[in-house]
Amino acid sequence: MAQYRNSRFVALKDVLDDMIREMRIGGKMDEMKVRKYWHELMGTYITNHTTRIFYKQGKLFVYLESSALKQELFMARTKIIASLNERLQENLIQELIIR
Repeated sequence: MAQYRNSRFVALKDVLDDMIREMRIGGKMDEMKVRKYWHELMGTYITNHTTRIFYKQGKLFVYLESSALKQELFMARTKIIASLNERLQENLIQELIIR
């Protein structure tokens, strides 16, 4: 532990959380985690057909090349959301938008 403000001890996690909040980079960090776990969960086939993916305010936008793949993922979107949130260990994704 390190000393932090007024000689009181604070956990490093708390200091880093404060820094992330002050620098306003929490949203980008969430997006990076979502992208990472999307690629891990979906595998190489779906990853290769994904043209663009981004996360914004609880919504995950996924752009795909194949219309058949779009339909398959659309039908399984609740399971995908649950799997991603479980992997992220927090409820970041409320909606999956497939285009």
